[in-house]
Amino acid sequence: MTRVLMGDFEALHRLGLEQILRVDGIELVDTDGDDVLDRLLEALPDVIVLDLDKVTTGALVHVIVHRFPRVKVVACSSRHPMMRVFPPLHYGEFYESDLDPALLTSAVQA
Repeated sequence: MTRVLMGDFEALHRLGLEQILRVDGIELVDTDGDDVLDRLLEALPDVIVLDLDKVTTGALVHVIVHRFPRVKVVACSSRHPMMRVFPPLHYGEFYESDLDPALLTSAVQA
């Protein structure tokens, strides 16, 4: 089971991502309005999904990949149908891909 922590998204974007990720093998964990880093320590997720369109996401990703290098980060954009995937133990290296339901699910579960 892959534990996925959802970051802060606008309501429609969040709903769409949650519907895509509600598949066998993925357990969604919400931030419940808490700080993502605080929730990360509580939930111990395998993957964090963040909003790439937020100005603060770059700095947050930097903190996560250096403090929690085993956690994969997937940052999704609603403005441009794309995602940026930061694999575990790569300390900030990433690859970009289209934001497609099958590709998102694959990136989270891989």
